[in-house]
This record gives sequence, C-alpha cells and structure tokens, in this order.
Amino acid sequence: MGKSDTIKDKEKQDQEFRQYMEKLDAESKAEETKLLGEIRDLVKEHYDANKWDHARLFGERRSDYQNYSDWGLERVNAIIESIGNALKTGDYPSAKVPGSESAESSTIEKAKEFLGIFAGDYSLIIARVQALISGAISQFSVKSDATRKSELRDMPLSGGLHLFFASSGKVYKEQRFFSNQFIGSFQIVFETHMSVDEARYLGLQQILATTEQELAILNDLIISIRKSQAESLKEIMKKDIKDYASTEAAYDEALDATKADRDKLVEQYNKYKSVTDTVDALHDTLDLTAFGKPAASHQALQLEHLFNPWEAEIAHRYLREKHAA
Repeated sequence: MGKSDTIKDKEKQDQEFRQYMEKLDAESKAEETKLLGEIRDLVKEHYDANKWDHARLFGERRSDYQNYSDWGLERVNAIIESIGNALKTGDYPSAKVPGSESAESSTIEKAKEFLGIFAGDYSLIIARVQALISGAISQFSVKSDATRKSELRDMPLSGGLHLFFASSGKVYKEQRFFSNQFIGSFQIVFETHMSVDEARYLGLQQILATTEQELAILNDLIISIRKSQAESLKEIMKKDIKDYASTEAAYDEALDATKADRDKLVEQYNKYKSVTDTVDALHDTLDLTAFGKPAASHQALQLEHLFNPWEAEIAHRYLREKHAA
C-alpha cells in the first residue's frame, strides 16, 4: 500500500510533518512485528491442539497512513483478489502470492494437489477475506480518541488452507497539519498455512458454518457503526457543530464499505447454500450410485439435470462428504 498523494505532498512542504510521519512509520513497523508474533503464537496453538502437520504457504505485512479524504479499501481488496486468482490458477510460487517464494517445495506441491479439488471455492474465499479486512479497517475510518484498536482472527479456508489475520489501527484528528481532517494509521498482517490433515478434516458444511459466523460479525459491526455515529453526532451538536457534516460522512463511508462487503459475501454464500439445501430436500430422489448407494428407482434424478456445471460440482462434493461421514 503506502502513503497517499495528499500525504506525500504535505511531506514536501513541512519538515515537522516529515518528522511526524517518520515517527508514525517506526511505530507502524513495531506494531507489525507485534502482530506477527501474536499470529505465530496462534498458529502454534491451532495446529498443536489438533495434532495436525502444517507448513507456511504465504503471508504478508502491510501498513498504511492516510488522511481522511483519501480513505479507501480498494488497494487492500485488489491485493486479496490477486492472491485468490493466483491460487486458483496455480500461479505460485510467485510475487502474486506474497511470501510463497520462500515456501518449501513440498508444501507447494501439496497445496496444488489439494487446492485443485477445491478450485470452485475461491469466489467464496476471496469474498470472505475481503469482508474480514473491510470490517477490520472500517472501524478505523472514523474519528476516535487515538486509542489503538487491534484484532486477531483465524479462519479455515479450503483445501487445507487456514488464514491467520491480525489488524491494528487508529484514526484521529491532527490539526497541526490538516484543517478538520484526520490521520489514519493501520497495519494488516496475515499468514496462511497449509495442512493436509486439515484438508481431509474440513468439509463444505464447516466452511459454510464459518461463513455464517463472519456474516453475523459484519452485521453486528454495521449496527455498532450506526450507534457510534448517532452518539458522535449528538456530542458534536453540543460542542462543535461545524464538524457535523464531515463526521457524518466518515461514518457513512464506513457503513457503505462494510455493507458492500457484507452483501458480496452473502451473494457468494447463497450460491453454495442453495445447492446444499436443494440436495438435502431432494436427497431421497437423487441418483446416488456414484456414492456407493443403490438407485432409488429408474427415474432417480441426475445431478447434471438439476444443476449447472459449477453447481453440480458443489453438489457432488457435498454428497461425497455427506456419505463419507
């Protein structure tokens, strides 16, 4: 990511501001290191508790500093989408998947073997990760008392991949350099590990269950942002009414970003859920001979007649898991 054009221009004009940003840069790097340490502890705890073998596949550390008018999630989401597309096409190790160049060759081989089975899941995975990052960053897009907010999360993805994610940030008014605007500083660190043991354990239903939890978190965040907006605007009406419009816009931008990512996640989730719900509803009338079950009748329904090719692949996978249980 890096520094916005507005901040770069300000640096050229103001020695004091340059010194301020250098201090902010040093603090950001220290926070990145702290977050990475917390992620490594979480990785060890996760795999040790389940007694699963694992290896690091890729990871990245990112910091950004922005003044309020430049705020946006486009660059972060573009990075995540690039990673997802590279994984889907097997285009790694490469710079498109940050950190994958240092992964062991055996890990790369295992990842490609197992991820190929789950290629259809990437639209859901990308939407989930983007929503997670959007939710984490959106909470920093409004004025605060400069208290740093941090988050540490992990989630199973697919094909044995597991994402470990940490974020930290603060946004606050800095009147020495900007008139009625804010400085935002945030850090994102994520690590993705590959485990053959976890790939064999994790099923489609578990991925959907985890996605439901993500949606609940995003919905709760939307409500929290709206409540904070009302409280802040009431306070501003009492103290400094000229900040009303800019503060309202700040919260509205956070709400719009979080709702947009929530809606993308819902769209992808519904595609999967509609297939699994249909399979469950019609299960006793389906042709299950491919799964070692006798045909219900000569008129048993073929999956290929019920679903399009992508849906049929998901239905086959769901039935394999269902009958292997």
